Amino acid sequence: MNIREFISEYFKMSRYVALGTMDGILAVMGVTLTASGVAGVSGLEISNFAVGLTGLSGGIALALSNAFGSFIGERAEEVRSIRELEQKMMLEEGKLDDTHIHQQAKKRIYMSMFTHGFSSFIGSFVPVVPFILISDRINATICTVILCFVALVILGVYLGKVSRESLLKTSVEIMLIGVLISVVSYLIGGGHG
Repeated sequence: MNIREFISEYFKMSRYVALGTMDGILAVMGVTLTASGVAGVSGLEISNFAVGLTGLSGGIALALSNAFGSFIGERAEEVRSIRELEQKMMLEEGKLDDTHIHQQAKKRIYMSMFTHGFSSFIGSFVPVVPFILISDRINATICTVILCFVALVILGVYLGKVSRESLLKTSVEIMLIGVLISVVSYLIGGGHG
């Protein structure tokens, strides 16, 4: 498979692109905003770089969790489908192993694993970068929120195109989820101070 085919296969797994990217952006935004808020309220001297590193650590853990979760879930689905096909074809269990059908199933399993994990990893950089590059806490927080919401709008447009639904409706839905997570993170991290 050449790079062009690989990229095409990657975007064909749009549900994992969407799930992973949204997970990466929103979960890590929650972690970074909470860490930033807790540091501000508690009076701890935690640098923005440390807040960003905390978010990145959460993003890496999330990416690995999503990748292996997809692997386990997709493998179970693909094996079940193959066993059902064997049953319909009145074949012994395992007869389709090492066939073209089995190889295609393995390809889908590994592609879903990579797509979900990589999308989560890439999405996690969106909320982290401002904390790594900007030393002022308020500016880093504002920049993180803006970048996250811009990324969520882009994700909404992508999902709207893939699903052939309203781009505006899809973007607004994703933005509302982002607002909810921002408010919860704010309340946990620093809203009580």
